[in-house]
Amino acid sequence: MGRKQKSPSGIIFRARVAQQTPEKLEKLAASMGHLYGGKGKPGAILDRLASGDLVLVPKTATDVIKSVAQFLEETSPSAVKLDRKRGDGTQTIPAGSQQI
Repeated sequence: MGRKQKSPSGIIFRARVAQQTPEKLEKLAASMGHLYGGKGKPGAILDRLASGDLVLVPKTATDVIKSVAQFLEETSPSAVKLDRKRGDGTQTIPAGSQQI
C-alpha cells in the first residue's frame, strides 16, 4: 500500500509507479474533466474508483467486449456494427457518434 500523509485538502497518497504513469494519469483525468490548476487531477480518478463510480475493465476481457458489441448491434444496428470477419469484437462507429 502507498504511503499516506495528511494535508489541509485531504490525504496525500504516494505510490511507486512506472516513470510515464503520472503523465498518463494526468491526461486520463483531464480527458474525464478532472482538472486542477489547468492540469489533470489523478486523485479524482482514485476517488471515483474507491467510491465505485468508476469501474476498470481489463484489456483482456474480450469475451465481455464481444458480448457488449453484439448486444449493441442487436439493439441498435445503425449505431454499432460488429466486424464478424475478425471475430475480435471490433466496432465500427459512424462519424458523429460518441464513443464511450
